[in-house]
Amino acid sequence: MLAGEPMRYTGLVDALDDETLRCNVCQWRCALKPRQAGRCNVRVRDDNGLAVHNDGLISAATVGPIDEHRLWHFFPGTQVLTLGGWGYAFPEDDHRGQYGSVPLDEQHRRRLAPERAATFALERLCRGIVWGHSDPSVAHEYVFDLLRTARAASRYTALITSGFLTIEALDQIGHYLDGICLELRAFDDAAYRRLAGVEQWRGILEVAEHAFHRWHCHIEVVTRLHPSVNDAADQIHELARWIRSALSPFTPWHVLPGDAGAAAAAAVARARRTGAEAGLFYVYGPEPGQETICPSCASVVIERSGRIARMTGVQDGRCTCCGADLHLRTSIFKRS
Repeated sequence: MLAGEPMRYTGLVDALDDETLRCNVCQWRCALKPRQAGRCNVRVRDDNGLAVHNDGLISAATVGPIDEHRLWHFFPGTQVLTLGGWGYAFPEDDHRGQYGSVPLDEQHRRRLAPERAATFALERLCRGIVWGHSDPSVAHEYVFDLLRTARAASRYTALITSGFLTIEALDQIGHYLDGICLELRAFDDAAYRRLAGVEQWRGILEVAEHAFHRWHCHIEVVTRLHPSVNDAADQIHELARWIRSALSPFTPWHVLPGDAGAAAAAAVARARRTGAEAGLFYVYGPEPGQETICPSCASVVIERSGRIARMTGVQDGRCTCCGADLHLRTSIFKRS
């Protein structure tokens, strides 16, 4: 809710009975009676519907390279405005971070109209606008307005997300969404339950597949490995196989240590080998300065140094040495 505007209400709602409304924004699909809040703690049932208490509230805003978000094949080297809000998709996760709850004091309840965000991106010469810092699935209504406004200003758009939004929510924003960095926690029931408190996590896979095939979104997957939690060999193999078969062998997979120490580093090394053996062309680790190599001729096509990425062997999305399609996203016009 922006200053001076009435309370905003969730539109993705089903009436289950005279008192109960079901929220269809995220995959919890909370059934709420009067004065009850959803698991996200930002949608509350009142006499008029499901009120959105974090609408328009911005927790953070930064300008920097898109590559910092592990979107390495998506407009490489361009500057982006990154915004985030308040709330969290997985309230039982102990690692929610500083943006998990809406602040009570008005001093920290900053508001930003989507039109102002788009204007600021243009003023700072940002090629795109990304929703990060907090999960978009709990700020759907504002994110919808933001993406639509950004695309109207010819800025590209992307989400950093757990993928816990619903298909219905995705279909509202899909036309305006260019890229997704999907934070895929694990590929196992017990691991997802431990890392995120989620019992039914495979809906995340369905959302990613729908975004890729229906809305032609560019997707990159990030997995943080925690030894003895989500690094079992069979789990990693299935995860890599899903990326290749459900998305594409050209989908970048960023494998990062979820914990400090040698065990996590070894788990990352094993997973990277597994990804390559499963047929993924682009598997990255945590170290800086990683180059992107053409899968066909092994030429360097993107160089990275510090925060800077440079396309050195790319022309019209193809390798300048052999002409192979690298499956990069460098245009706001989506592939068919």
